[in-house]
Amino acid sequence: MRRLALLALSFTAACATSGSGATSGSGAVVADGAAADRGAFIVRLGADTIAVERYTRTGDRIEGDEAMRTPATALRHYVATVGTDGVITSLDYEAHRLNGTVPPTRGAMRFFADSATVHLTAGGRDTTLTYAARGAAPYVNLSYGLLESILMRYRASAGDSTPVPVVALGAAAPVVATLRRVGTDSMTFAIGESTPFRARVDARGRILGLQGLGTTQKVVVERVSDIDVQATAAEWARRDSAGQALGILSPADSVKATVAGAQLAVVYSRPSLRGRSLDTLVPRDKVWRTGANAATMFRTDRDLVIGGTTVPAGSYTLWTLPGASGAKFIVNRQTGQWGTDYDAARDLARVDATVGTTAAPVERFTFAIEPAGGNAGKIRYTWGTTEYVIPFTVK
Repeated sequence: MRRLALLALSFTAACATSGSGATSGSGAVVADGAAADRGAFIVRLGADTIAVERYTRTGDRIEGDEAMRTPATALRHYVATVGTDGVITSLDYEAHRLNGTVPPTRGAMRFFADSATVHLTAGGRDTTLTYAARGAAPYVNLSYGLLESILMRYRASAGDSTPVPVVALGAAAPVVATLRRVGTDSMTFAIGESTPFRARVDARGRILGLQGLGTTQKVVVERVSDIDVQATAAEWARRDSAGQALGILSPADSVKATVAGAQLAVVYSRPSLRGRSLDTLVPRDKVWRTGANAATMFRTDRDLVIGGTTVPAGSYTLWTLPGASGAKFIVNRQTGQWGTDYDAARDLARVDATVGTTAAPVERFTFAIEPAGGNAGKIRYTWGTTEYVIPFTVK
């Protein structure tokens, strides 16, 4: 989901810590519906907490604080102004890493009847953007106090399905979010991808819980009565200083190998299990990017034969289609795209992969290219207890 990855401004955002709960300076966190004018959320990625947020809604103002922990602990603060019709008319945002390794990010967003402007300071640079976006709303990735205001506004609308343009810090263009009512206590919303998040909401549309296990973000959000954001951030910063920083959630990596004189390379990102089932992360009968983030890149300087198909020297992207009794390995001609932008019309080859079981679980997704004697080689990738092997030959 490249659009949202950019919107998240990941150099100041996202977080994680071991364990299923968050640390509060005041002790236990008690789950309930929370008071009408305030709320708090814990955001988890598998067994790791990646953010905690607390907000207050007073009259025409929403103010919130959020602690995040990837790649290093950061604090966010936002203040939004809400019109009498429930539309957010302005948002002022600031985020900074507690270790001071990058300059703070600041954003000032203003919304009008048919347009929006964003003044952004990020990486020490100032940018002003103007968007044509009627009825737009602000979006800050992993900030659920702001998202809740959008759900509350459209929960009260007459239709069961509503498209809403959302504008985010640093985005090149607005993205359409589709909101739908589901029964009396739920809403779904999809932002920039087909699979929606599902939120359990109260009668006003306040988020009581949320899960995006079918999305690329895979988060689960729990509403709690309150949480000490500052104390949580201080504890995470202490762990960072002790060498326990979470780092990037799915770090980029590359593999290079020489097979029968051919120079081969794979560039990919490496997600972790984090206590989750691989069936949840890589569902059957759905094309998977074979990694995380950007589409996995493959380069060869010699022609190859994979599953009976000639793959000419050049650059490609690699995809996987798991099934009930095996998997297809896909070589696609499109390159440079985000991992949700798969175009089957540009497939060069779809071949059977050999699916096996590893001797021990592999926590972080791992790629390998291996010589197999003569002009033969193997592409091998493993995650959890599943291993995919694809033989090839060099022409």
